[in-house]
Amino acid sequence: MIDVSELIHDPDFCMNFSVVKKAAPVWVQGEQTATETNTIVEGIVLPSSSKDIDMLPEADHAHGLKTFFTDECSLDVTDTEKTSDTCIYKGKKYKLLYAFDYAENGYYKAIGTLLGDTE
Repeated sequence: MIDVSELIHDPDFCMNFSVVKKAAPVWVQGEQTATETNTIVEGIVLPSSSKDIDMLPEADHAHGLKTFFTDECSLDVTDTEKTSDTCIYKGKKYKLLYAFDYAENGYYKAIGTLLGDTE
């Protein structure tokens, strides 16, 4: 397989963005809480292409989509054990809708939808 991770760190393409991951929720004094970790990663952020959008079942309803590429950490979406990561790029928050694990090729890819500005 071709390792494309070099492109992710190429200064012509890469930029920094934050990945916010939520830990599994725990009960504290009768209230459910989840801790967050915020990691700054280097990668590529692009507007989602029509090919990317066609892969989404809710493509007709999704707005403000961005595609994130990185090789520094996996990008996760909601399932039975975890909550979707949030990527912060240029003061905007994007909740990840779909993630693709291309680790054998040297990167992870995710598509996120715009949530709004950071506080």
